[in-house]
Amino acid sequence: MRRAIMLCNQGLSFRRARAARKKLTGMNIRWAALLAAMLAGSAAQARDVDLTQETARIAADLLSKVPVRDKKIALGDFTDSDGKLTALSTLLAEDMELALVDDARKGDFKMIDRRNFGELVKEWELSVNGSVDEESLVHAGRLLGADVLCVGKYTRVGKKILLRTTLVGAEKGEILAEGSTEIRLDGDLRDLSEKIVAPAESETAAAGPKASTETLKVELWTDKASYAIGEKMTVNVRVNRDCYLTVIDIGAGNKATVLFPNLYAQNNAVKAGAAFKIPDPSAGFEFEVAAPTGLELIRAIASKEPSVDLDEAMQKPSADNPFGDVKEGLPVLTRDIHVKAKKAKPGEWSESVLKLTIR
Repeated sequence: MRRAIMLCNQGLSFRRARAARKKLTGMNIRWAALLAAMLAGSAAQARDVDLTQETARIAADLLSKVPVRDKKIALGDFTDSDGKLTALSTLLAEDMELALVDDARKGDFKMIDRRNFGELVKEWELSVNGSVDEESLVHAGRLLGADVLCVGKYTRVGKKILLRTTLVGAEKGEILAEGSTEIRLDGDLRDLSEKIVAPAESETAAAGPKASTETLKVELWTDKASYAIGEKMTVNVRVNRDCYLTVIDIGAGNKATVLFPNLYAQNNAVKAGAAFKIPDPSAGFEFEVAAPTGLELIRAIASKEPSVDLDEAMQKPSADNPFGDVKEGLPVLTRDIHVKAKKAKPGEWSESVLKLTIR
């Protein structure tokens, strides 16, 4: 009898122990499943970074801070912390453009085609050796008639980047809104962040042989890179072959003026080797730097043939204004010059762009 009771008690204890182990095992399985889901979610977050969603959120945040109704927005380049264009910065810019275009459909603002913006930057040589000058981009935005420019820069920190995006007023170059966000990088994105995008070779250069002593070249310089309002300035030009020369000035206020030819030198055929000054000292007057302050561009175009014809695009020089003002929109003028450059024979077309700061 005692043995039977003991067996019964042992059986009861066994059943309770088995039930307890079963319950504990079930709990372990549920916790293990939950932990696995959390780890999987974390891994997916680290692995599957959705740049499109990130840039859409950034765009919405920036636009909520600035009234953009009836404005024109241009998207500039996104760069790394050294101002270099990378494969990742290009991807970020493309996603940002998609987000802004989508918002433009819902809102009351317009987006300037980024291809036009990029073409203008390329044409006016505002990007040098893959580095991007933000002031130059703002200037290019003004040339296209943009009211607001969106630019971005990222800093690589370990396995993530800190992306800073800014809306800049094109008229005065002031910061209207900015935001920053951290984006985790997977292996592919890390590789893209390290791949520098080389500046595109110009179509004219790609079509012809490398520069030689026979290739037409034009040099353009001033005595300083920065001028204060009221200072005197002289532009110096020299070509290595007999050619036809056109020099255009783009002021900080986007007013374009043809410096050469002018009222005092109406024939733009120039001789090789001789350096000459604009204005000519014999003209009896000087250039005095005037407002507004900012970036000023001077572009010299040398052609073996007289293919740059600005007669219809500029006001006729007069005694009151010896240098003709450009009437036509600068983007149109730029594209026209580009078309003529493409038609030129290799080595018979040359350009030089000088950037000056007016302070």
